[in-house]
Amino acid sequence: MTSVFDDIKQAFNNQHNSSVKIILINLFVFLALGIFKFFFSLSPETSFIVPAIKDNLWLSADLTGFLLHPWAVFTFGFINDNLINLIFNSLALFYFGLLIQDFLGTRKLFNVYILGYIFAGIFYVLTYNMAGIWKINISLISPATGSAAAVYAVMFATVTLIPDYEFYFFRLFYIKIKYIALAFLVLSFFMSPGYGLLNLGGAVFGYLYIKFLRTGIDLGSPIESLAAWFSRKESTPSPKPFQAKKYSHSTIGNTRKSTFEFVPDAQPDQEEVDALLDKISTSGYDSLTKEEKQRLYIASKSNDLRTK
Repeated sequence: MTSVFDDIKQAFNNQHNSSVKIILINLFVFLALGIFKFFFSLSPETSFIVPAIKDNLWLSADLTGFLLHPWAVFTFGFINDNLINLIFNSLALFYFGLLIQDFLGTRKLFNVYILGYIFAGIFYVLTYNMAGIWKINISLISPATGSAAAVYAVMFATVTLIPDYEFYFFRLFYIKIKYIALAFLVLSFFMSPGYGLLNLGGAVFGYLYIKFLRTGIDLGSPIESLAAWFSRKESTPSPKPFQAKKYSHSTIGNTRKSTFEFVPDAQPDQEEVDALLDKISTSGYDSLTKEEKQRLYIASKSNDLRTK
């Protein structure tokens, strides 16, 4: 038992595995809510607490409900409806999240997840209320959880970044990730129109995030600045600004060039990958040369990102 807690603590202390941290947070929230529901539903005197929890943590599509509980747009992104959803979201986040981490860094994954479900939630509420104006019947829409929407943001950010990347299934065949993501998005509409709208909102944000990032605009920079501020508060005061890592580089104009030399056939080391990710964060993905993009691709393959 101690070993399990040690592993969890180590996972949260690791600064470079946002996917695992998010999965664990979703798991803890799922277990905590399950325990609360079980105990509070045992007695008629406390049974009212269960719907009260849902009203405050789930996102209401109705504008009145949303205005009464506006904080739900921040809380609903770590809630899963049931165990099946939790398992699917965890698996999708793990595999697609690893790709984002390897190509853009762990902070970008966190940005996409957080902003993805917030954007999806706002999209969900606006769509619901606009449908009422257009006399469209969407009565099937109900208070929703947003973990899946955040996962779809990660999935479509990955698809936009590397659309032709493939997963290897059952040692039998390859499937491009863009087809996997699209298939699940369409399927979600058939399963639930409300969650389909949420997932569509997440997918749209994932696409836009990468498109803006390639132009040098990081939509998640406010989150990174906030995280850096908290990191400085927790660490020993220092006059130096927060840096996740230090790289050796020289400045030429507005771009940074690493001091290492590329060796085309050699396996990229961690310093080389870190420097390339730093360049992407500064100047966008399109600032990479064809050779640098190829080096990132080689590095991603070495980490066994294809499922086997």
